[in-house]
Order: sequence, then structure tokens, then C-alpha cells
Amino acid sequence: MLRAKSTFDASYNRVLNIHELYKHLVSSLHFRHENVSDLLRSEIVYIISAFDKFIHDVVRIGMLETFNLQRTSTASYNNFPISLLQMQSIISPALSINPYNIFENIIIDSHKHLSFQDPDKITQILSLIWNETHKWQKISAILFIDERVLKIELRNIVIRRNQIVHEGDIDMFTSQIQDIRENDVYNSVEFIKKLTDAIYALIGIP
Repeated sequence: MLRAKSTFDASYNRVLNIHELYKHLVSSLHFRHENVSDLLRSEIVYIISAFDKFIHDVVRIGMLETFNLQRTSTASYNNFPISLLQMQSIISPALSINPYNIFENIIIDSHKHLSFQDPDKITQILSLIWNETHKWQKISAILFIDERVLKIELRNIVIRRNQIVHEGDIDMFTSQIQDIRENDVYNSVEFIKKLTDAIYALIGIP
């Protein structure tokens, strides 16, 4: 789990470097905000990508810990779909591949086409490793944020990320690029960092 968190933290630090570059260009070199505002947009894209990867990584690692009897299995883990061919490869692996690596590849293949950014999808995937019924209630308690507000904030950041990635951040009604504010971006990045820290604190130790 620590490896997954370290990977996220490294990505978070890269985002902070982008933010410092933006501030230097605007404050010290007097670039116009609109000419370098795509740096702010990239922060939103990168921090959500880092969060998505973090969820992928902790679920994969947690399932492997369960496979090695280091973590208590959950109902979702016990119902994780494996084909007969995959099961046979685990039971009777080739000499050069051990069952652990085979199972890891099965997890990766099962999840690689999925994104874990929406609160409901995050709840579903974390059920594979976290036997907690009220997940967002636990997360919101650590962050001292109302559960509903927490989910809305995450969804709003993801919506903005999608507007940037899929629509070029262009307003569909005016055909103009949407404004983006430094402080809003900073708050969004810090929100995702705190959310990641909270999830890790709750699931990091088997």
C-alpha cells in the first residue's frame, strides 16, 4: 500500500511544481493569465489521473494481500469473477510464473478499462478490499466534511476534468474557453490530496 501512496505523492508533487511555474510566470515574468492558464487546467487533469491510479493500485495491492492471507477477504473479493481457464492457470501455473503474478495479471486485465473517479464506482471497487458498509461516512469523518458535500465536491472536480479533457474546456453555449482561477485549482488539488490521504489511512493497513 505504501508504494501506491508514494506514487500518488510523487504525482501530487509534480502538480505542485506546475502550480509554482504558473505563479512564477504570472507574478515574476508578468505573463498574462489567459496565456498560461492551460497550466492550471493540466493540474486538474493530472491530479484526477493520479487519484484514479491510486485507487487502481490500492485495490490491486489489497487483493494480492488477501490472496496471500495478509488481509481479511470481503464478500466482493470472494465473488471476484475468474474464468475456468484463469483458475486452472493459478492452480497449475507454468514453471516460470507463480500464482501470485498470474492473479495480479488477472486483476489488471479486469480493471484496466475502468476509471474510478465517481464516488459510487469508488465504493464498489473498494469493496474488494475494504469490508466497510459506510465507506464515505468514514472518509468524511476523517476529513470533517459532510458526506454529501464531500461527494459533490469530488464530482464537480471530475466534471471539470472531463470538460478539459473531452471538450477542450470550451463552453458549449458561448463557444468560449471557460475561465479558470488559480485559487480554485489549488483548492481542488488539495482536496484530492486530503481525500487520498484519508482513504489510505482507512485501508492502508491490512
